Amino acid sequence: MNTKKMTMKPQGHHGLQTNGRNMKSLNTTLSALALKSALTATVLALLVAASPAQGRNPNPGIIPPGSMYRGQSYGEWGAQWWKTIFSIPVVNGYHPLFSGGAFGEERRVVFLAAAAGGVTIDVTIPAGTSLFFPVINLECSVLEPDPFHGDNEAEMRACANGHIDHTSGLIAVIDGVPVQDLAAYRVESPLFEFGPLPADNVLGAPAGTTSLAVDAGVYLMLAPLRPGSHTIHVGGTFDEFNFTIDTTFNITVE
Repeated sequence: MNTKKMTMKPQGHHGLQTNGRNMKSLNTTLSALALKSALTATVLALLVAASPAQGRNPNPGIIPPGSMYRGQSYGEWGAQWWKTIFSIPVVNGYHPLFSGGAFGEERRVVFLAAAAGGVTIDVTIPAGTSLFFPVINLECSVLEPDPFHGDNEAEMRACANGHIDHTSGLIAVIDGVPVQDLAAYRVESPLFEFGPLPADNVLGAPAGTTSLAVDAGVYLMLAPLRPGSHTIHVGGTFDEFNFTIDTTFNITVE
């Protein structure tokens, strides 16, 4: 912060009334002005000191969770993640929901899905592409059986959040730097509809099936990475199911 030093120059006797009453009035006025100036300087100093902390993003390069990004909130992107992944058929036993990988592209955003078993996945994306992915996530729907079933929005919301409440060991590391305060990135989706499902869909439902659903999870939206090589590592455990996600993505931006 720049500090301006003010020097009061003498004005000469012609500008002063030297009798006692006028001098007392002048001294009182000068004291009040000095106090006002000191208080103003103190308030400005506090505002300047506070503003960087209030506006600081603890994770540069990650879109803040309360932001709208490319027209959608984090919760809406979470819903889009599920709608896109459910639209993909299982091919030769492979599906990103359980195999991991990169999929879809919506408004220059590519989705990532992690997997269990300590897998490493190589992904190449064009420059200017953002990445959206869960550290951990889960949806509940009208279609699925227990423990992922709900008959209405309130039940599905309680279902999804209840499972996320029982997770542990969440971690996300981007280019060797751990993401701070992952809990701040926990979101839930609006009520959404997925489908019509393709044949050989991951849910094993008849082709053409649709369903309402609600998602909850910890998600990260990365601003476009610089061209070159990058690494993303995510992990976490669903305590109820003793199921641990552990995936490293080697990202090449061309």
